[in-house]
Amino acid sequence: MILKTIRILKYLLTYLFFLLPVQNSFSQNKIIVDSISIEMEKAKEPSGFSNVMLRSVRFDEKKLKFIMAKCQIKSIGKNRAEISAFSLLDTVNKVRYRVGDYLGYAGIIGSPEVNPYRKEKPLNGKKYPYYLPQYDSSVVDFFDQFSTGEYTDFGIPIEFGSENNPDKSLIYFGETNYKNFRAELFFITLKVLKKPVFELYYKNYKVGTFQIESN
Repeated sequence: MILKTIRILKYLLTYLFFLLPVQNSFSQNKIIVDSISIEMEKAKEPSGFSNVMLRSVRFDEKKLKFIMAKCQIKSIGKNRAEISAFSLLDTVNKVRYRVGDYLGYAGIIGSPEVNPYRKEKPLNGKKYPYYLPQYDSSVVDFFDQFSTGEYTDFGIPIEFGSENNPDKSLIYFGETNYKNFRAELFFITLKVLKKPVFELYYKNYKVGTFQIESN
């Protein structure tokens, strides 16, 4: 009986040994803002396979990486969530990141919602295909409205032009059409910094706190 108990304990310790290194330190919060319920379910560094799903966002992978926060969002009233109002704060290095990419899922079947816009007008009034982010001054970028002097705002502009005719612009994401959905928020973050402690915010309200543990 004693030997059997020892074997069980040994198995459990071995299981925990392999399990713990891949877990993230995570404080889950649920908030309600403007009659919108937001709950952070998961935060992680997405795999290379996950990155293939994103819209050709290119950056120097030696200096930058994606951090993804997954949230369940539900509108209690008529208001809908503004995706550009989300931000990721690195509380150690004092950097505030804008959403670099977004996928919204209201169901299992169908394509995800993306709704991106470019922040700067195209150079020389150039027209781009409809499937690329368009400039629309009537759609508000809420990220700038909640800047704080304590943190440095950070975002990576996307190149819409070419090497000979560059046309860079930051992108942001508009109001969701969904009432009840799961949002995957991707932030392009700096690698060469002290180990960060992240806080996810919606407008000026904290949704949750987490760390990404090394494997």
